[in-house]
Amino acid sequence: MSTRDTLTSALGRLIGWLDTWRTGAGAYHGYVIHRVETKRMSAIHDTAWTQAAIIRGYANLARASGEARWLEAMRQAADVQASRFEPASGQFRFAGHEDDRFCSLVHCALANCALLAASDLVDAARQRHYRQVAQENVERYWLPRLWVEDEGAFRFSETDFISPHEHRFVLNFNTMALECLLALADRTGTAAYRARARRIGDWLLAKCRHTRDVFARLPAPAGGQPMPPGGLPYQFTPTQQQPENCVTLYAGLALRGLVALYRDTGDPEAATVIRDTAAFLLRMRDPETRLFYHTTRGGAIQPYPQFVAGAGMTLLGLLEAAELAGPDALADDTLTALLAQQYANGAFPSFIGKNRTGGRGGQGVVWEDVVAGVNWNAQLFEYLTRRVPEPRAVASVPSVQPVRVATSRFLYVETPASVLIASWAPFPSAGCYWMRKRARRAALACYPRYALSQVARRVLRRGRGGTQA
Repeated sequence: MSTRDTLTSALGRLIGWLDTWRTGAGAYHGYVIHRVETKRMSAIHDTAWTQAAIIRGYANLARASGEARWLEAMRQAADVQASRFEPASGQFRFAGHEDDRFCSLVHCALANCALLAASDLVDAARQRHYRQVAQENVERYWLPRLWVEDEGAFRFSETDFISPHEHRFVLNFNTMALECLLALADRTGTAAYRARARRIGDWLLAKCRHTRDVFARLPAPAGGQPMPPGGLPYQFTPTQQQPENCVTLYAGLALRGLVALYRDTGDPEAATVIRDTAAFLLRMRDPETRLFYHTTRGGAIQPYPQFVAGAGMTLLGLLEAAELAGPDALADDTLTALLAQQYANGAFPSFIGKNRTGGRGGQGVVWEDVVAGVNWNAQLFEYLTRRVPEPRAVASVPSVQPVRVATSRFLYVETPASVLIASWAPFPSAGCYWMRKRARRAALACYPRYALSQVARRVLRRGRGGTQA
């Protein structure tokens, strides 16, 4: 089968699987297994992270083909995302990905960018509504509650349980905010949005200059493979001004906003950062799997977990950067490696090496590796819609084949209607989950490690005499 036919077939099968999680209204449900230990397995409602990629992907297909089927799928997904906006608070519901207590900047920005990207394909009433939702989210939530004037950037979220005592300024969050503000400026004619986006651009470029200077002076790591130059650090805080780990997934996402900045300003420094970041990502690939290493720490590469389906987000950023970084940025060998991982039901697994991360230090496959998460598969879906050569040839294939993976550690069974996961080893992966895909909550979600950690946190708080959540 040719690469052209393989791409077309893979996308059609993936659409068929995504549809098994889709409600009649156009919401794409699914659990969340994050790159670290965080999981959201009980509430399996839609999220802005997933919904935004679905909207943009179907918009890509609709533009390229003119077909009503893709336009209708996009319109329904966009209507659902717009309905998650709450005018009273200015926030979106389900905009915290793995933690529903958050309404984070990046999830709002992803939702807004998707709605604005879809607006030229819908009727006038929807155009006004999508634009109004994006604008009110910015005016009622971002600007009064997330913008930090002294920093010249937006903080993570109004509620931040990870950093309750100081603001966090995440690079990829602010690049997506920049992309959203530029899109709003174009659609509303409001110059203030462009001015704010350029201020964020100044902040981003200053942080990149600082990062390059610091990394250039780092001594060679005592152990592990040295990181290549050009990485983008995850975040800064008032007390942490040294650049930290460079997560490849988020560098790929950040490229979207950096390219938007360059297209708006033509700034040669932005072009240099884009080329450097693309070169970093291309060198941050495992020679065996051809997938992206996870992150860096202390100047050394931290290989795991490698994203499978989620690599679509990194590849999408490289695709945006290709106009400046050249054809190598397309990373076609990585695309080929990804397509080889597709299951018979059309989905792609989540990770390689989840048990080798963080404090685990283990070996072997765990259930978090093999399960197919809608949140990550949606990113690969969006990417494939940009690469498929002929959208009219894509045929959605119903995912009627169950997938069953059984090992000495776990059992994973997925049918078109439900998912069962039972894991007994290792302990960080132990749990039992059963869910109907189109329900908003799992029927069973038992995660012992999480339950014990919550008990430990409560005991620790009582010992300190605190009450903080």
